[in-house]
Amino acid sequence: MARPIVTLTTDFGTSDAFVGAMKGVILGINPNAVIVDLTHDIPPQDVSSAAFVFATALPSFPADTIHVIVVDPGVGSGRLPIGVRGPCGLFVCPDNGLLSYVLDTSDTTLTKLPEGWSAYHLTDERYWRQPLSNTFHGRDIFAPVAGHLSLGVAPEHMGSRIDSVLTFPVPRPVKANGVLTGRVIHVDRFGSLVTNIKGDQVSMDATVSISARPIAGLSQIYQADEALLAIVGSSGYVEIAVPNGSAAMELGAGVGDEVSVRLR
Repeated sequence: MARPIVTLTTDFGTSDAFVGAMKGVILGINPNAVIVDLTHDIPPQDVSSAAFVFATALPSFPADTIHVIVVDPGVGSGRLPIGVRGPCGLFVCPDNGLLSYVLDTSDTTLTKLPEGWSAYHLTDERYWRQPLSNTFHGRDIFAPVAGHLSLGVAPEHMGSRIDSVLTFPVPRPVKANGVLTGRVIHVDRFGSLVTNIKGDQVSMDATVSISARPIAGLSQIYQADEALLAIVGSSGYVEIAVPNGSAAMELGAGVGDEVSVRLR
């Protein structure tokens, strides 16, 4: 029997013991769990960044993987801790929009789950760590719930079913007069500017512009001769990059900045 996989995505960083404490709780419940760190470098309290980064990694995992996502500005408040089951995995997180890109939501702040999905408000304290801290639900609620899920406990045994989850509208590019206008939605570790324009929406000879800098055509590799290039990255989105450098620093650009593509 395969060992259960539990992934962790947080904004906790690694200079403190937060992540280690969560792993300790999971392994204390199920020593056979395989824990995978997706990232702990999400900018603090940046729910939208976490939602995007997590969604890009999700297709790499088996459909029975348990995913713990903790970017939780409202920890200890009235926001719900939830467990969600879908065709692509089990998700344990605060109900604050972290599944927006997974669900690919549009103009809504409350998304009714599609067919094949179910969500539960995690209320059964038998599956929590005690005593409960109001400031560290990652350790005291989400980690132990993941541990019990990895042992085969069904999420419906951990709380009451809910029909919808909180989401934010996923930003989408707008097409007008032969131009597709989008935004930078993520800056990766290399300073590449990831846009919300998908690679299958543009041709290889399209002209991409950002900060009044036109880029003629898409490159196929990062080590091109151009000082500034556009490329479809591994996430499937158009990126702006600088070979051996940082496009974010070169352009003084970041999340929210406009990117346009003149379609051929």
